[in-house]
Amino acid sequence: MKKYHEEHQLLRDSLRQFIEKEITPNLQQWEDQEECPKHLFKKMGELGFIGANFPEEVGGSGMDFLASEIVMAELSYANIGGFTGSYYAHTFLPLPLLNAMGTDEQKDKYLRPAIQGDMIASLAITEPGAGSDVKGISTFGEDAGDHFILNGSKIFITNANIGDFMVVVTRTGEGHKMTLLIVENHWEGVSCSPIDKKLGWHTSDTAQVFFDNVKVPKENVIGEINKGFYYLMNNIQEERLLMSVMATHTAQYAYDEAVKYVRDRKAFGSTLSKLQVMRHKIAKMATQLESCHAMTDRALLAFMDIGPKATEVITMSKVYTAETAMEIINQAIQAHGGNGYVETYGVARAWRDTRLFSIGAGSSEIMYEIISKFEIDRIKHEKQFVASRSGKMSTT
Repeated sequence: MKKYHEEHQLLRDSLRQFIEKEITPNLQQWEDQEECPKHLFKKMGELGFIGANFPEEVGGSGMDFLASEIVMAELSYANIGGFTGSYYAHTFLPLPLLNAMGTDEQKDKYLRPAIQGDMIASLAITEPGAGSDVKGISTFGEDAGDHFILNGSKIFITNANIGDFMVVVTRTGEGHKMTLLIVENHWEGVSCSPIDKKLGWHTSDTAQVFFDNVKVPKENVIGEINKGFYYLMNNIQEERLLMSVMATHTAQYAYDEAVKYVRDRKAFGSTLSKLQVMRHKIAKMATQLESCHAMTDRALLAFMDIGPKATEVITMSKVYTAETAMEIINQAIQAHGGNGYVETYGVARAWRDTRLFSIGAGSSEIMYEIISKFEIDRIKHEKQFVASRSGKMSTT
């Protein structure tokens, strides 16, 4: 069971006040203009919302991982999916890599300012020809002695247009030989182009990034050269877990809106809530939502207990909540009728923003492939164990 303490509740209360004051009154304007409110990073950094789960020695608050879950849950329930995505891409994609493997100099130059909101960061992985298949990236860093010469391109990179630096995943050899490089956005040879007309996440910044003979000093290598793939795979479980939190709490928002709507909406001489078909719809949504919360909580506790080794349950949680949240939100729109199809009611935005969760941080198809490997291997090992107990080793 999750154990929240007084500091967790203080964090939750202060974040809710911040959302109510700084975000909710301006959200529709940002949505209409498809604008990422860059100034919020600084305000959130000053209030400790970016560094809640980071150690005090790098400028964080030193809280446990539940602090990160609280921030993602509150932002997601506020139905501000785009900015929540930008905050997520800044706080939980590049910064944990810097915190875990960065040098003291890198932490002082990049991590501390990012935690304070003075710098905005990106993680650049996806390429036009390589999405969920990280091993397929072609961006290449040529070893030139005391620096790398970086060439290639990335796509769908959150925060790259408004950002100050990015952690770039680049190939530096054959096979799994990849390296993480800190690249500053203003350097010569780095250029960014906005990606517009997205289905959702209108209040996040998304870019295509180009590297043309970019000189990256070796002091900007995170960890060891050629070990970047393994660092990335270790970090991605946290990404997927928090995406599960985002999906679940956006679905909670949509469900709550649907319940309020059917209680108030008059039809056929009464309210919609008096109709059996609507009550059963709500009951099914509630059941699905409860399962999302249970799955996310189990994955969260597993992550806090054994870390990235909780890969299978985190993968299950990510794919299940991403797909089930869409079902819940779709039914919330249905409960609103025609009103659910217009921007005045927030369920349409929740639907658009949540659609990304079955694509981002590994598509659903990749998640099922990962899960299947765990399950098939488990069956194989169980057969071997039973056979060994009987003195007859299995050859399958």
